[in-house]
Amino acid sequence: MKISAPSFVIPADRVSNVRYLKNMVDEVELLFFDSRHEFDMPEESEIAALAKLGMAYSAHLPTDTDLNTPDGWRVIDAYLEKLKPLNLKRAVIHPVETSFFLKELAKRLDVIIENTDFHGSFFDEAVGMGFRICFDNAHAGANAYQFHERYAPHIAEYHLQGETGGKHHKSLEHIETNLLESILTHAKRNGATVCLEMFNEDDFLVSYEIIKEYK
Repeated sequence: MKISAPSFVIPADRVSNVRYLKNMVDEVELLFFDSRHEFDMPEESEIAALAKLGMAYSAHLPTDTDLNTPDGWRVIDAYLEKLKPLNLKRAVIHPVETSFFLKELAKRLDVIIENTDFHGSFFDEAVGMGFRICFDNAHAGANAYQFHERYAPHIAEYHLQGETGGKHHKSLEHIETNLLESILTHAKRNGATVCLEMFNEDDFLVSYEIIKEYK
């Protein structure tokens, strides 16, 4: 099991976040969401700075593209091309439940599907085709334990977060204990990466201490 964190734990740029996280985690997930704005695409200088830090990276690909169209996939490919110097461990994408999506995904190595809801038949088809999953416990909602038990052998990365007061991305103090233990047991067994998906330092540090006890 490897521990990861997103590239925005402290209120600073990606490079500063990686420097902050470097001695705590095994990987950093570089976050990209808003491809329609130029600031989301990293500059060559940022890529070079990230490469010099000697960190292992994954990426969360933009969520604002229409992946039922060739144009949407051209945006995704532009990010993958720009990030090539970082030798990503994997890239995570939010799926659409169509055969076109799966056909296009099959052309791109090391891109895995994040669950955005509990859609059993789609994920049955995806894992049957050999695709791997990124499991986000909050996205699965009340079906989190069921989804996890069903697809655990196919999960390469976890996005873990607590929920409280209707708010996501809280510390692991706010995740159901049995679910957490099941996730970490499978993560260790399968060599999966566990990303602590919190976007502030306090929640991340609390969660980091919790997960270290399991590692």
